[in-house]
Amino acid sequence: MAHFIRCALLLGLAACVAPAAQVAQIPQVAQVDWPQGSGPNGDWSAAGPPPPLTFSGTSGENILWRTPLPETGQGGIALVGGRVFVATLAVWEGEGLSAEDAATYAHAIEKRTVVGKHIDAHCLDAATGELLWTRRLEGLVPSIYSYPFSDATSASPVASSEHVWFTNAGGRVACFTHAGELVWQRDFVPTFDGPFNKQFEPFLVDDPLRGAGARTLVHMEPLVVEVGLWNHLLGLDAATGALLWRSQDALTHYNAPTLVHTPQGVCVLHARGGPHEVPERPLGLSLTRATGADAGQRVWRYEDPRGNHEASLQTMACDERYVYWLLREPRNALVVLDRASGAELHEISLVEGVSVTAWDAATGALRTRHGVDLERGVFPARYSMHAAQGALYFQCYATAWGKATIGPPYSFARIDPGHDAASARVEYLEVPSGLRDEEGVRVPVWRTPLSARATNARGEEVTGDERSRWDGWDWVFNGSPTRVGERLYFTLASGTVYVLDVSRQPFDGQALLALCDLGPAGEVWSANSVSYADGRLFHRTAAELLCIGTQ
Repeated sequence: MAHFIRCALLLGLAACVAPAAQVAQIPQVAQVDWPQGSGPNGDWSAAGPPPPLTFSGTSGENILWRTPLPETGQGGIALVGGRVFVATLAVWEGEGLSAEDAATYAHAIEKRTVVGKHIDAHCLDAATGELLWTRRLEGLVPSIYSYPFSDATSASPVASSEHVWFTNAGGRVACFTHAGELVWQRDFVPTFDGPFNKQFEPFLVDDPLRGAGARTLVHMEPLVVEVGLWNHLLGLDAATGALLWRSQDALTHYNAPTLVHTPQGVCVLHARGGPHEVPERPLGLSLTRATGADAGQRVWRYEDPRGNHEASLQTMACDERYVYWLLREPRNALVVLDRASGAELHEISLVEGVSVTAWDAATGALRTRHGVDLERGVFPARYSMHAAQGALYFQCYATAWGKATIGPPYSFARIDPGHDAASARVEYLEVPSGLRDEEGVRVPVWRTPLSARATNARGEEVTGDERSRWDGWDWVFNGSPTRVGERLYFTLASGTVYVLDVSRQPFDGQALLALCDLGPAGEVWSANSVSYADGRLFHRTAAELLCIGTQ
């Protein structure tokens, strides 16, 4: 309990501090720190000087600068050479689609009206937040503004020391110089008569076997195969956009792959399966080479015998030993694979004999119980898996479509995979459901559904789907967690940011280091991951871009 009082006091004191100046005097960021949405390692992790533990978009605590964005969006933030790259949807002007387009793309827009086809690519100065240039990427297929699952900006920009690549998931990828000059662009037709191709994160990988300085942009497009239209990885020459290879195995468009660095070269871990009758098969995982003479060929393929399910939406993760494949209820299991071969090693129950640290309202404190058999199944939040220091972490949804609580309420999970199922350890930690303003003080609240609101910088709510008002504990796709050293950051749609200590064992209340916010409770919306560069965090909401650092 003392720990949560400490968090509340920190956040409460911050609420009394005057907001930070629009531009603070800080050193120029010059090193390549976060070149793509998934970070320098391609797995949403980095090492470096620790950023401030607490911050608040409401009070301005540790906010170095904040720049209004022209419109909502949700892709990640790339940082290279003192530049910040981020995309937004084109400014909403209230027009929507023509009747013909609305009919053609009815499945993609789900009868919504706040929809559009185009995105804008932006470059800002990392030291000041000044907007340097904006370029338009037109699209073919429309997407819903502030959609709670993804939109046309969801594929984050990728940058090198000289160039940046932006993707409009509605049908265009383009390369620009840091000065904003167009180098090349490639148009493609995404899937739209079914779930829209928008979860993929592109990667930029060095490929010295093709020549000095050669780089490959790993992209995804649907391609015609013998049995229909399947999504595959594509390797594009980063300098020209020319197609180099297509992956031997497909991947589901819901899937957000991760890079795997092996002695034989860089590989991509990707998956197939999911709802809405996704066609790609066989269900399971593949490890595919991204560089070298056999780029695009699989190293191994795991075929899951359990039948179609939503594991690829939880997004697989891996560490130096294992690959993790997470199955929601009713299977309630974590499947552990050997990273080198893809062989299934063992299956860990998410509900039997687990440890639960939960909030006791009667005593106002956390209480831990061991050897618990959960009465309800666990619904791991989509895209919330992260492997760190030999363990796996993920968020648990507290409700599903507003229905009764499932699994441990408002909890994060930590699983030590052990060397077999018997030696594995599963722990759940309940956290506050968010932060609330009480007489100018930001305090944690427990087991209370909160809300989000996708309000843009002009003060207009640009929400194409009412589910975007959910707080991130129910069904929406929050941004993937980001780890900096031993701190793991989970950002929810409400703009609440949880900071966990991955070195903490046991996984109890002391593992929650801080609760932070991106803005006033119930007034912001965010669906992306935090980025990191040289002791600073960079984050976004529907309205603005924020630089977080020690003032």
